[in-house]
Amino acid sequence: MTSRAIITVEAYLDAFGARDMERTLSHFAADATWTIPGDPALTPWAGTRSGPEGIRQSLNAFFTAVEPLAFELGTLTEADARVLVPGRYSSRFHPSGQVLESEMIMRFTVTDGLITDYRVFEDSLGITRAHLGEPRTAAPA
Repeated sequence: MTSRAIITVEAYLDAFGARDMERTLSHFAADATWTIPGDPALTPWAGTRSGPEGIRQSLNAFFTAVEPLAFELGTLTEADARVLVPGRYSSRFHPSGQVLESEMIMRFTVTDGLITDYRVFEDSLGITRAHLGEPRTAAPA
């Protein structure tokens, strides 16, 4: 049986994938915290935001700058009152036009059917470089 927390996260992911702002925001508690690693001065959707308006600002910046090319999710797992969602994505960043392929994991805390905390763990440096159009550096051998 699927837990209420996983059902909430699945509904959020469906709304986010459709880029339906109001439906996406409806899955968050009024005092929810939203954290995407990175410097908001370089990557406008990054940083920590609180509440619907802060989350809306981050999503608007993300939807404007990021064109999803591929998005694959692994199995949603609930542990310690959190839902963990591993995945891979490929995105084109505007205005640079650069494409980044990366893995990530999203962590949601859900209370009473609403997301109270969201945090993503991903290649924030790679994202910033792709967004700004900086050359990629080779991985160490």
